[in-house]
Order: sequence, then structure tokens, then C-alpha cells
Amino acid sequence: MRPFELLLSILALLGGVIKLVPSIPEKYQNRLAPFLLVLGAALQLLLEGYRWQLWPLFLGIAGLIALSFFQLDKKWRYTVVGLSLFFSAASIAAGVIFPVPNPFPITGPYQVGTREEYLVDPQRAEIYAKDPTSPRELMIQIWYPAAPEKSDRRASFMPGIESAAPAIAAKLNLPSFVLNHLKYVRANAFWEAAPLFRDEMYPVLIFSHGWEGFKEQNIYQVEELASHGYVVVAINHTYGAIHTLFPDGRAVLVNQSALPEGVSDQEYDQASDTLSRQWSEDMDLILDELAVWNESDDEWFSAGSLDLGKVGVFGHSTGGGAAVRFCLTDVRCQAVLGMDVWAEPAQSVIQEVVLRKPALLMNSETWISEDEPDRNGDLLNLLAEKSETVVIKITIEGTRHYDFSSLPMLSPLSATLGLKGPIDGELVLEIINAESVAFFERYLRGDKSINLEGVSQGYPELQYEVKP
Repeated sequence: MRPFELLLSILALLGGVIKLVPSIPEKYQNRLAPFLLVLGAALQLLLEGYRWQLWPLFLGIAGLIALSFFQLDKKWRYTVVGLSLFFSAASIAAGVIFPVPNPFPITGPYQVGTREEYLVDPQRAEIYAKDPTSPRELMIQIWYPAAPEKSDRRASFMPGIESAAPAIAAKLNLPSFVLNHLKYVRANAFWEAAPLFRDEMYPVLIFSHGWEGFKEQNIYQVEELASHGYVVVAINHTYGAIHTLFPDGRAVLVNQSALPEGVSDQEYDQASDTLSRQWSEDMDLILDELAVWNESDDEWFSAGSLDLGKVGVFGHSTGGGAAVRFCLTDVRCQAVLGMDVWAEPAQSVIQEVVLRKPALLMNSETWISEDEPDRNGDLLNLLAEKSETVVIKITIEGTRHYDFSSLPMLSPLSATLGLKGPIDGELVLEIINAESVAFFERYLRGDKSINLEGVSQGYPELQYEVKP
């Protein structure tokens, strides 16, 4: 719980106990206790803001305050106090089960800034829109080494979280209001802080989320990489993301027909191939735009600071497959990191093209295809076997598919909700960040002093394999 929430909960519990002890003077029961409860509630609302987990607490406080103004017999007095204590305890439990998460600590030497950009690709039609002739529109978010000023504010977990939270909750089969408190979550990054310029330019990384994911889903990872001197661009793949909010206020939800159910395997493979190709083309668009912005004579906020000769891509699930596809087909990609890669949509490219750029494939323990045989696993093995460069495979024991995202941080009940495996969630994020930084430092920046196998040996939960 947040500090003033916890303080108010303690005051409510103490206020209830005071009402049960007849020997406590009336001035404490009917004057001081109500005053402290009202003051505590006012401070909590003013400094932290209301969230749904607090309504039982405020109901309990209202009951305790009412006892100071109404004379009730002993039975009803004890009933009101008991209910007030129960409601206060319920709020504490709700606050613990659905907390306001703190940002995952970053370890790099740089502070981080972030901002959004709106992109339009007039060369591509939006195939999943109601109007299939409309141009492809994207929202991207950029994280970068920054020099924030005292007046700069911390960014929120997700711009537009107020409208996105119900969509995310629905995906998790939760009531629409359950995640509304995420509007209070603050990131490590400072919103639109001034970039930190230096003589050496920053390598560029592009992140691609999973099906029904969102660009901030791996915020712990993108902020960590930015703190180590990378400019990280995350894409919201419109109509494949759970929620996309455009600057004009339009909110676009995922189009489920992009991956249709109840069709033949051939139709599904064709649909997934189309989706994967679109997402790979989104990465192509971003690099084209970055190249223009980087040469824009300081008109862009970070012009001249990007090293577009050092480009890496990474992604989760469907986004991981799109990242692999991009690195197979675009010479600008110099390294690729995939987390629980869904390779099947890119099977034609994997079968026809040889990987010539270093790859790190991180897998959860349960990322197993439902197909017999395991087409996804076979494709990843084929990718590694044909590769003309290093392919590193890491499996993290005790993990599930969503352990690679920020979703396990939402609740200590994440395992019960099917969002994570039995392994400690913060340990998984630590492992992912350590491996991600080490991989890109070694194979994108070219720091040959880094030994990824040595990094992996520091975590007994890892299974490490390298090819060739």
C-alpha cells in the first residue's frame, strides 16, 4: 500500500479499537479520533488520490465517525465497530492484492527520458481498419538517456492508461475497473526530459510487443536498456495491440479477426503471416523515420545522436517472431533478441533465409506449442542450425509466457491469475535485464569482454545453450 493509505488504515483500526474500550476518555473517542480520521482521509485523497480498493476503508471510517455523533446501545455500537474494522481490513487486503507497483529499479549510469511520437505510413493501407484504404497509423514511445531538470515530472506507466486499463483488465478476464489504479503508477523515466548529448552516439533498439500486448508491456526492460545508453523505441502495433490511443483522442482496440478462429490451418497460417509481415514493416517504417529525424538539423528533439549503424530489435511472442523476421530480411538489423518467440507466422522466411546476425532466444519453461509435432520449436531449431553466426538459447526455469512482460508485477496473485510461473517475479525481471544488457553490449556495441555464458552462470535458474 502507499504510505498515506497505510497510515489511514492504521488510524481506522486504532479508531475502532478505541471505540471498544470504555475506559478511554470520551474526548479521545468522540473528538480526537474522528479529527485524526478526517485529517488522514483528507491527506490521503489530496496527496495520493482515490482508488477503488479504498472504498471499504472510507465506509468503515464513516461508520466510526458516525458513532461520535449518535448514541447507540452496546449491541449496535459493537456491530458498527465490527463492520468498520472488517471494511478497513478488506481495504488493506485489496491494496495488497492489487497494489500500485513501484517502477522496477534501473541499474545503468544514465537517467532516462521518454516521449511519444505519432507516425503515418502513406505507402501502406491499414488492412485491419473499417476503411481498408486508410493509411497505416502507429504510436511509438521512445526511451533515451536524459538530463532531467528539477521541474520535469516522472512519466506514467502508460500514456492514456485511463482508457487502456479497462481493455487490459478485460484481456485478463477481470472486471473493467480492477486496474484503474494503474493511473497512479510512475515510471523511472522523466516525461519529455531533455536528451543527454555526448560525443558518442547511441545505438538504437526497437521493441515489438506480443499479440494483444502494448508498447509499455516491457517497461522494466526498455528503461533498463535506456539507462545503459541505448535509445529504445517501442511500437504499438495498431489493431494487434490491446489498445492504441492516438493524439486526436481515437482509441483503437485489437482486431481479433487478424488471427481468426475456426478456420483451416492454411487460412490461419496465411493470416498470421500477414500480421507478422505488417509488424516487421512497422519496424522498417520506424528506422526510415529515425533516419530522417536524425538528419533534421536539430528540429527533432534528439537529432544527430542516433547511431543507426548499430540497430538491434527485440520482442515478445508475436513481436519476437516479427523481430526475427525483420532481422532476417533487413540488413540494418545487427542483433535480435526474442522472448518466447512465436516463429510460426514467419515460417516461410525462416525456411528460406539464413540468419546472419547474432541472436538471443529466451524461453519460458512452459513455452511449448500445442501442435504435434512442435512446429514452433522446430522452426526455432532450424533458425539456429542454419545460422551463420551465434545463436544463444536460454530457458528460465519456473517461468510462464507472461513472465517476460510487466504483467506479473500487477498482483501477488499473478500466478493464480495465470500471468506467471512459480518463480519469483522480480528475479525473472532481473535475469531478463541482465541478459538483455549483456547481449546487446557484446553483439551490438562490440564489447568482447562480456561473456554471456558467465552472466548466465550467475543464475542457477537458467539453462544455457549456444550454437554453433
